[in-house]
Amino acid sequence: MISVVITAAGNSTRFGENKLLSDIAGKPLIVRTVEQFTKCSKVDEIVVSTRKQDIVLYQELFRRYHLNALIVEGGNERIESVYKGAKASNGNIILTHDGARSLTPVWLIENLIKTVEEYGAAMTAVPPTATIKYAEDDLIIQKSLARNTTWIAQTPQGFRRAILLSAFESAINDQYFVATDDSEIVAMYGHKVKIVVGDFVNMKVTVKSDLVIAKELFSQMQVCTASSSIA
Repeated sequence: MISVVITAAGNSTRFGENKLLSDIAGKPLIVRTVEQFTKCSKVDEIVVSTRKQDIVLYQELFRRYHLNALIVEGGNERIESVYKGAKASNGNIILTHDGARSLTPVWLIENLIKTVEEYGAAMTAVPPTATIKYAEDDLIIQKSLARNTTWIAQTPQGFRRAILLSAFESAINDQYFVATDDSEIVAMYGHKVKIVVGDFVNMKVTVKSDLVIAKELFSQMQVCTASSSIA
């Protein structure tokens, strides 16, 4: 069984308001995100981890759009939200995903699942399109990182249930809350993580300018889908 845990418990501080309720072609962003996973026949269950005060809001929202998703209370840290969602799920494979990534291609979800089945832990990522510099607190450049050996992390990421829960339980016990990436935690506690080449369209909405881009990308994707259907 394959479950997806979608995190939706953030405060959208940089966006200025709840970005997951932002409109993407007539539907809230979080609805578009959940819809992408319902399109994947391999996904059996969707769990959304959110703030306590938003549980009823999302329950009503998903009911309105006829989406079957379990809503659970998240935590103050991303790690806690993912862990609570994973514990509430039933899958032997668990995918984790950012609620603010609403354009994830179905083929990418399927590729990730296949890789998790083979390797036990995998993440989607794209190569950088610009030179990555390394600097510490003084902002003095220490070195440049080679593009052919660096990757920009995306979600979804995927793990066998036992691997994910064990790593996250250890991180919570150690109060290691600095990680913003699930694969980092899994790797830190001894499990190799395989990269699945992602897609630049699989963007995360963080600031309001991202929303403008996401709307345009969604529109273009709809045009491409319509053209393919006619052909």
